[in-house]
Amino acid sequence: MARAVAFVAGLAVAPALLAQDGAPKSTPLDALVETGLRQNLSRRQQLLAVEQADAAVREARGLYLPSATLNARYTELAGNTVDLGTLINPAFGALNQLLQRPAFPTNIDMRLPLRQETTVRLAQPIFQPSIIAANRVQSALADAQGAQRDVQARQLTADIKSGYLTFAKVQQVVALYDSTLPLLDEQVRVSERLVQAGKATPDMILRARAERSDVQQRRDESVQLAEASREVLNLLLNRPLDTEVAIIPDSALGFDSLPALDVLRREAASGREELRQVAHARRAVSAQERLAQGSFLPSLSVAVDYGVQGKDYRLDRSRDFAALTVAVSWNLFNGGQDAARIQQASLDGRRLELQRQELEQRIALDVTTAWQGAAVARSAIRTADDRLQSAKRTFELVRRKQEEGAASQLEFLDARTAFTSAALNRVITRYDYYLRRVALERAAASYNLARGAGGVGRR
Repeated sequence: MARAVAFVAGLAVAPALLAQDGAPKSTPLDALVETGLRQNLSRRQQLLAVEQADAAVREARGLYLPSATLNARYTELAGNTVDLGTLINPAFGALNQLLQRPAFPTNIDMRLPLRQETTVRLAQPIFQPSIIAANRVQSALADAQGAQRDVQARQLTADIKSGYLTFAKVQQVVALYDSTLPLLDEQVRVSERLVQAGKATPDMILRARAERSDVQQRRDESVQLAEASREVLNLLLNRPLDTEVAIIPDSALGFDSLPALDVLRREAASGREELRQVAHARRAVSAQERLAQGSFLPSLSVAVDYGVQGKDYRLDRSRDFAALTVAVSWNLFNGGQDAARIQQASLDGRRLELQRQELEQRIALDVTTAWQGAAVARSAIRTADDRLQSAKRTFELVRRKQEEGAASQLEFLDARTAFTSAALNRVITRYDYYLRRVALERAAASYNLARGAGGVGRR
């Protein structure tokens, strides 16, 4: 009995936390969140996706820089090939006859293509509208990926907190049943002695044993739920599933007084990562539209080639050559494809604007619903406290009356059942409030993700 009363007395301390004006800067629950943000496998995948997007941005920026390319070719000719020597050799032979001396060669081999050609090309875009637009597209997409990373981090934070609170709630339930079982064991022994003394009928023993078996069954089920919730939490933290989880005192959970609804709505409107993600997506669509519009403009680039060519490899001034190329390209007509791409991007931008408006409304509704749920759960704690105090007082009175022989075993068991039920309701109600506060944090984006592992909020 003393264990049951002591356990319930511990529950009575919890309302003090509801009067706190502020939460500590860092709590043990925050430490669990930080561990999850560092170690969770889904989180790591998101970080890799951000790095991949950053690499795509660097790739797009590289288009601004010149490119150097080494090209080498060797061709072995056979059969009937074009030989310019067949045109030059007769002319040189005629000149030699006129000059009466072999002033010009008459065995020139100029089969095309030349047997070898090796060049180094340095190319530089001068005006390429597509490069500018492509950089803007990749930058916006990378920012959108960063926002998606933060969306996942906020959801992971809520999942970790909810996972711990679920585990702690079930552990409290197990502790409640553990404190109740010795009381029921004693009641079974008392019933057996009364029956043996002829002061009670056998149904008293059966009733006491049934009550004891019912609590034992509920306790075993709660133990299984506690084990499952612990494994889920360890999975989120990327730890061995059998890792022990320390119980955090309720006063150290960090749930301060319930903020005003208007304040939370403003926080959500400015802090929800989904809105930032849509904004970056709109930037990307706008850049894609400019990319399509750039197709109507000309592009200009220059290239310098330097190399050697001939029948064989020989590095000397007689074999090397250089070439400067200026290339201009202007798409005059391509069947309306560019106009269609512009229209697609414009329609996509309008769609994203509607998506943003819908998202703002949905977020406002989420915050309102979560706040109302937390407010109701907060009020329910006071009701549960009153119920527990009344049930506790009733049980103590009935127990004293039973010891004096003024109360039956049925009255005692009914009072005990009401007492245990009230204590159980107190645990569930309190943790339901905590879970609703976590949902409110998620909806309003009020939890500071920057206190977690690195990588949140960058870009």
